[in-house]
Amino acid sequence: MPVTLAELLVKIQLIDDRQHDAVLSRARSRSGPHVIQQIVEMGIATESTMARSIAAELSVPRIDLGATPPEPDVLHLLDARICVDRYILPVSLRENGEALLLVMADPTDQETMALVQQRTGKKVRPAVAGPTEIQRVIGQSYASVSNDPLDEVSSIALGNEPSQVFEVVNVMDESASPLSRIAAQLGVGVPENLPSKHLPKPPVAPPVPGTPVKLGGEIFATTPGGRIAKNDLQPEDLAILDALSQSMEKGALVLRALAELCVEKGLFTREEMRNKRSS
Repeated sequence: MPVTLAELLVKIQLIDDRQHDAVLSRARSRSGPHVIQQIVEMGIATESTMARSIAAELSVPRIDLGATPPEPDVLHLLDARICVDRYILPVSLRENGEALLLVMADPTDQETMALVQQRTGKKVRPAVAGPTEIQRVIGQSYASVSNDPLDEVSSIALGNEPSQVFEVVNVMDESASPLSRIAAQLGVGVPENLPSKHLPKPPVAPPVPGTPVKLGGEIFATTPGGRIAKNDLQPEDLAILDALSQSMEKGALVLRALAELCVEKGLFTREEMRNKRSS
């Protein structure tokens, strides 16, 4: 029985049996990322490290698609959709045009190689590259030779259907403070007429360790370890905190109203709700 990619990674000691089982469990519970990408997400190894190790173990070339891009004349052999779905990319013809050099994220995938051979009528010579690199180059390469709109080919490489539109919205200024970004992500409006955060802070006396400092009704004990004191925050930070607090209060009111509605409809009793809160 042919070895799978995950089993191969165990064999070459890039992952252990426990990590192998975790990868298979993640693959069964969701669709989307390639096995290699899942291992990267788990912080076990990089795509480049795995590609080099797989290539060495299987004695196949490791292709850097930045240095060796696909030849335009071979792209017509496979459509973009099958390349995206199977993490493959035709690169060039070899052996007097009888063989196709096919970059694959998983060169153990015999089913895909058989399918490509059937579709192209060429012998398949596998090579290895990382799945993220393959998907990126698919979008670039097929867009350059396709008669379809550029965004359609790119949307395929992003895993969307061609009819869907990929759009990036609400791109934050990278100079914005972390609190501003949090507020924007939560959709909380913040007053615009605030002093610039780049203005120097007025000189203040350092807080005495152990002295409580009030901030928005809450008390934060300042310690030598550096708990945040009010003087450490800019006016715009305080305004953002106020806006976030108001938004949280509104959310709490909505949840309270939903709970009351559930009690009214008999989904649970008020006593059960109180017991749930205390548990």
